[in-house]
Amino acid sequence: MSLTIAETSTTDYTPPEAGTFTARLASLIDLGTQTSVWEGEEKRAHKVLLSFEITDPDNRRSDGSPHTISKRFTASLHAKAGLRKFLESWRGKPFTPEELAGFDLKNVLGLACLVGVVHETKGDKTYANLASVMKLPKGMPAGAGELNPVAFDLAAPDWQVFAGLSSRLQGQIADSPEYQAIPNKPKVISVGSPAPAPAPASTRSAMAPVAPAAAQSAPPAHATEFAPFDPDMDIPF
Repeated sequence: MSLTIAETSTTDYTPPEAGTFTARLASLIDLGTQTSVWEGEEKRAHKVLLSFEITDPDNRRSDGSPHTISKRFTASLHAKAGLRKFLESWRGKPFTPEELAGFDLKNVLGLACLVGVVHETKGDKTYANLASVMKLPKGMPAGAGELNPVAFDLAAPDWQVFAGLSSRLQGQIADSPEYQAIPNKPKVISVGSPAPAPAPASTRSAMAPVAPAAAQSAPPAHATEFAPFDPDMDIPF
């Protein structure tokens, strides 16, 4: 056996095509407080990850399964926050003062939209980035989704959802102070393992500052079911 090794590809994955496509929000993941460095300055902010399933039948992986595309946001509805601009673009109208006082991000899980995908090339690799989102024009079919919409909330963790995340994403969440504060965390996360007892209210944090409602003691219903979306109706958020 030789120990002379070289970089090899472990996947035949290709990014989704660039353009505008029907999609729906397939997962909403609370990342907790994350540390990043921007222009030499270290910053800490609560982050959420939104992942969309592309439902356009002509934009599929080579094996026929749906593409997904994700984007991270600071969990804030501040006037200058990227998440607020993103959601207002999706719904086609600004938030009201009442909505800004407390908006539950789980309201958008499973909802249809149009996403703009752009390509970026780095070296010999091409990446797909989520550039924009907007509501579907009236009469446009939303496209049938295949993925079961799921949400992971550090305020009321669903360990089965956590087990389905990539090891890299699990590690990033596990490094957050919100995760560290959860008592009775399972030592090994695996599908089928029992969930630990809910954390006391005093140690819980909201999914995001935009959703300061009381934490739930059970996984949200959106994790297993969602209402059919009628594209001829107004976006229900």
